[in-house]
Amino acid sequence: MADLLQFLAILDSDPDDAAVLSALADSATRGIDASGAQALGQAKKSFRDRGRFDVALRLLDVELAATAGPRRADLLIEKGQLLDEELLDEAAAARCYEEALGVRPGDETAAEALEQIKMARDNWKKFAAKYIDEAKASTDRSLTTQLYLSAAKTWARYAPESPEVETYLRRAIDADPRNAPAAWHLERILRVSARWGELGELLAHRIDNAQRKEDRIAALLGLVDLTRTHLGEPERAIEHAKKVIAMDPAQPQALRILGDAFEQAENWQALVTLYAGALKAKGGDGDLGLLLQVGMLLWKRLGDLDGAEDYFRRIRKLDLAHPAALDFYRAYHGARGETQKLVAILRQAEKALPPAGTSPASDARLRALTIEIAELSEAAPGTPDKAIDAWKQLLRADPTSTEARDALKRLYRKAERWNPLLDLLKDEVERLPEGDVRAKVERLYEVVAIYRDKLRQDPMVLNTYNAILKLDPDDRRAVDELADKYRAMGRWQDLIGVLARKAELAAVPVDERTAILRETADLWIERFGNFAQAIRPLERLLELAPTGAEADGAITRLKDIYTRRRQWRQLIGLLAREADTATGDDRRHKLSEMARLAAERVGDNRLSIEIHNRVLDESSGDDDRARDATDGDGDGDGGERREGPPGDQARDATRA
Repeated sequence: MADLLQFLAILDSDPDDAAVLSALADSATRGIDASGAQALGQAKKSFRDRGRFDVALRLLDVELAATAGPRRADLLIEKGQLLDEELLDEAAAARCYEEALGVRPGDETAAEALEQIKMARDNWKKFAAKYIDEAKASTDRSLTTQLYLSAAKTWARYAPESPEVETYLRRAIDADPRNAPAAWHLERILRVSARWGELGELLAHRIDNAQRKEDRIAALLGLVDLTRTHLGEPERAIEHAKKVIAMDPAQPQALRILGDAFEQAENWQALVTLYAGALKAKGGDGDLGLLLQVGMLLWKRLGDLDGAEDYFRRIRKLDLAHPAALDFYRAYHGARGETQKLVAILRQAEKALPPAGTSPASDARLRALTIEIAELSEAAPGTPDKAIDAWKQLLRADPTSTEARDALKRLYRKAERWNPLLDLLKDEVERLPEGDVRAKVERLYEVVAIYRDKLRQDPMVLNTYNAILKLDPDDRRAVDELADKYRAMGRWQDLIGVLARKAELAAVPVDERTAILRETADLWIERFGNFAQAIRPLERLLELAPTGAEADGAITRLKDIYTRRRQWRQLIGLLAREADTATGDDRRHKLSEMARLAAERVGDNRLSIEIHNRVLDESSGDDDRARDATDGDGDGDGGERREGPPGDQARDATRA
């Protein structure tokens, strides 16, 4: 019902505003509650008291269009009475009463009214003649004018086209020029018949004879409309409107007419004077529309920002968050470099807006204001505390705001506030979807940089790298940087663990993996003297790179380790690996060494003999030497050795 009440308020000040009447009808179609019906009733009474029966009739039609049930009968009876008593339309009144009886059969008021209409219709000429006779005989001017008016009304009801209606109306006015009802009915007749010249004379006569200011203003407004729309004399219309303003500086119709004229002529100063006078007449700061009109004219048309500021200040008393006022102060304080003053005004507007969640439009305004406050605070000289507070406020209201997060990161870095920045980055990591590993890792690298470069907190650096690897075990950057950190800190055991992780990454090239395994073995030996732990990376290196310089180095290392640890079988296996790729004497030498180790170190004569047999098989040009090596020293006592136990034979072969 807010719209309906608003439209009624506008109509009260400007009854001829056709757009408002149309909007009022549209609003009523959505329903009229008890408060709306009460407001309509008061408005109808007000317009009847002011002699604007036509407007009262329009309001009745608005209410009827939105009303059903028994209440409709009451409204139809009210409309019939208005048509009969004031608008003198007996036929239309009778139709209203009949419709009321259709809604509420047996209604006494409607039935009685119809009966009176019927009786008056049969005897109206007698009544009219009686009024005329009494008027002619009367010596009282007041009684005479009322009798002639009654006669004119009677003729108008039952013979509206007869000349007697106008005749008796004029006699009523002649008897008393101040008879407003008679003048109003005569005015209707002249308008319907388009007798504009006579209407102008009548209105001028009313102006001269009106006792009340309201009647004089009404007649002047009639002249304004007549001269502007029917007589084609806009200059005269302007002069009449100025006379209205002189009597009532806030009269809406005159304001609108003069305002349009001054705007068309671009007479901005006259327009300011007009609206300022109306504002003063209304008692100061209550009319937001006029305050805005004057303020905008001074600002946009006359460039008088100081003069406009007075009006926009008054607007802010009515509405701290008024958009036009905020735009003005952006220009006003912005031109003076008064950022803090502007921020203060925007903060007051922000507090005046409805809380978040009220409506999408309100939320959008609130968000825009908060961002503006934060940006202004950030641009202002001095500490960034206020800007940080503003952006934090936005982030609390909208945790998903990228503007707020980016701004806070920027401000925290600028102010070297590393711990709040860390909290912000960690919060972002938590808020990111579980599947968005790449984005989480990027934020964690920012965390690493702060712990490493700004706070010098090595334990937190290590923890963050490990958090990255927990999210993405294949992140090479994290592995490399973590390894570098462990090297710098001398944490060799942890370094070995990271290198082992890196060596198993599928994306690492073979040559790089072999270098990692070599470094791992070196660390076990050089940093811990732990030859046993060095074995596995060296063996793994050989699996990846069986030949080449890295393989040669690994073999040399493993030989040394196996020898130190007396791991003879492993050493034999390593020599066998070398023998597989060797040729000629080099191969025979390695096989012989294997046979010797099998016999002397392992005590495995069978293995030793097998290896020597391989040597014999591969030595086609030196059978005696191979046989001597197998049978002993070749001095003829081989039979004796064969007669001994197998173990002695194998030992002799190995020793030879």
